[in-house]
Amino acid sequence: MMVQKKSVLLLLICLLALALLTGTGLLTVTAQDGPQASTTYQLNMRSGPATTYDTLAVLPGGVALFLEARNEDISWVLARTADGASRGWVASLYLTYQPGFAASRLPVSSEIIGAPAPAAPETTNPAQAAAPAPDGVTAFTSYEMNLRSGPAATFSALGKLPANTGVILEARNGDASWVLAHTPDGSARGWLASLYLKFVGISAFNLPVSSETIAVSLIETTGAAIPGSNVNYLDVPMGGYDPAKIAGIDLAAFPVVGRSTARAREIFLAGRALGNSPNVLAKVGDCSSEHWYFLSGFAWGEYNLGTYSSLLPVVNHFGESLAYDSQATHNGFNVNAVLAPEWADPSVCQAGESPLQCEFRIHKPSAVVIMFGTSDLLVMTPYEFDFYMRQIVTESIEAGVIPILSTFPGNQGFPTHTVLYNQVVVRIALDFDIPLINLWLALESLPNQGLEADGFHLGEPPYGTACMLTAP
Repeated sequence: MMVQKKSVLLLLICLLALALLTGTGLLTVTAQDGPQASTTYQLNMRSGPATTYDTLAVLPGGVALFLEARNEDISWVLARTADGASRGWVASLYLTYQPGFAASRLPVSSEIIGAPAPAAPETTNPAQAAAPAPDGVTAFTSYEMNLRSGPAATFSALGKLPANTGVILEARNGDASWVLAHTPDGSARGWLASLYLKFVGISAFNLPVSSETIAVSLIETTGAAIPGSNVNYLDVPMGGYDPAKIAGIDLAAFPVVGRSTARAREIFLAGRALGNSPNVLAKVGDCSSEHWYFLSGFAWGEYNLGTYSSLLPVVNHFGESLAYDSQATHNGFNVNAVLAPEWADPSVCQAGESPLQCEFRIHKPSAVVIMFGTSDLLVMTPYEFDFYMRQIVTESIEAGVIPILSTFPGNQGFPTHTVLYNQVVVRIALDFDIPLINLWLALESLPNQGLEADGFHLGEPPYGTACMLTAP
């Protein structure tokens, strides 16, 4: 009976991520000929790859498009309607691509259809570009966003701005993918990713170009508080952690396989515009995520789906990526190590790149399964665990990668800590409106909670592979 029950654990490990991703509606893999994309919403078709170009047509949602080319950063694609009546540039963010298609494979083009874009001096004053909103606000944050010291995710985070925070724009980087901004009261200033801002009467391209880098010590010396950093632990801003919100979470109330979310869909579409592959799933975590039995058997053909044949299209869709050697998994990794450049493999990662950033750059995934906690509860406070886990989620979203959080098996030597830190995982998934896998609940009814005799590591597969889904 032990082997039979233990095989249920293996089934859970192999199926949880796949079952959840099947439910997102993003991963249907039926091959299709014809148009490569369709409009998700009503969308302007323009003469060039920016909102400053003339509108050639207004396409309703659901219009099929044939794609011809892209601009450098894949934020715009050159397309034509199936009937040939309309041709022009459309914003990638608002397209739904056919399964298996990546806009990054399109040739780069600078074609302008009809009249050129209105000329804008390089040093245009943003106040002259459009009438500002009240209090000088020229953009709003779409979600909770990191405010960084420079125009890239590799720069230090100065703090976080909550969703719908108004900011005043000052400048941009060369391709307008990042903008320099400050809050109206002057309490926060730094670089923000343009993709997640709602602009008010202004285009980022009309801002002057800047290469300013803000000293990380600026906030510390001024004592200015970053909105959203409402808790401090040892003088470190710990983001949105609230013990009162954690205490009321009943882990048993959350299903083993959670639901997809509207936020996940938005992140997926943003990732497609950034060139992420819909056929790649990444793993981020400690020894449980790194082990060869976690999903790899599907990529190697060492599996038997049994009565779960409906998952075959998902297995085929992600294919070899299920066995990729992730730069963001390692024995003993915890939530801050995966964010620290000193833990990155210098043979494959770039200077200053964290293991997480390295993994996203190398494999360009569309989704990532994130599981930490087993080791973290031994070495850090729940404040710190919450802070760094939120940072992982935020960086994933900024990279256009759907973060799928998983509760962790835990440590039998610290049952109270196991529950508390898993409550943190659930709280973060709820706050960010992202998918959740409740592995903790799936393991609770198994002998020894699905763990080895050490009460710490997940049980080894009894059949030489973890992907035989035919056992009772």
